Amino acid sequence: MTEKKTEKDSSSLESSKKSTDDKVALVAMSFVVDIFFSIFFIVLAYMAFWAVVVLSVLGFIVRIVGSEQPEELKVFSQRLATYISDCLNFSSNSLKEKPFPFGKFPD
Repeated sequence: MTEKKTEKDSSSLESSKKSTDDKVALVAMSFVVDIFFSIFFIVLAYMAFWAVVVLSVLGFIVRIVGSEQPEELKVFSQRLATYISDCLNFSSNSLKEKPFPFGKFPD
């Protein structure tokens, strides 16, 4: 009888150790995925920043020529600036919802 009890105790210890190891592995994997997405959205924010810079320069060129800056250019620049903010907020864990391309592009 003592042999059965010992086997049972060692089996339960092994299974609890495995479940603990699985939990640690899931937490570690979740952490790695979060780091990957943070880096990904920082890179997207960097690229969007330079797109805003180019659009700003184009807006100034249009104004120098003497015409009004197109409304679509203004709206898109504002949406892109909001997107940069969303990317950086997600990367700093202030925002839990993933921005575009996994979510909706800002209005």
